[in-house]
Amino acid sequence: MPPRLLSGILCCLLTAAPVFAQGQPDAVNAYIQKKKVIVDTSKAELCFADDRQCYPVLIGVATPKGTFGLTLNSTDKPGYGGEVIGFKQEGDFLFALHRVWNQIPSERRNERIASPSVSDRIMTNGCINVSDAVYEKLRHYFVLEVI
Repeated sequence: MPPRLLSGILCCLLTAAPVFAQGQPDAVNAYIQKKKVIVDTSKAELCFADDRQCYPVLIGVATPKGTFGLTLNSTDKPGYGGEVIGFKQEGDFLFALHRVWNQIPSERRNERIASPSVSDRIMTNGCINVSDAVYEKLRHYFVLEVI
């Protein structure tokens, strides 16, 4: 299958998933719900529902709470590695999960995501920054719940 077609199918799957498979067989809906991540803003932590592994994240006071579908979006903006995983659009702003954004070195984002202090990890404009390894894993998930 050509990579461009495969990419289009993946994008469509991610875009369709937020509907939570309404009208689909229970097995499909169960699979989509299993591929969920939860961000606990009180802990600045992201947990994968299926394997219960949790990781520190950078968040902001403006990070919206709720349940959202995840969509893979390409970007040519510097610092994002070519793509982000969007979860909520407000006007021109896309709230997204993305790799740690390091375009302003004085923000020390790599240091801050590794800090055991939650207050150090609350510093973004509302997006959720994750490590590269967590981002690669997130590409296979459909639902985000922010609590």
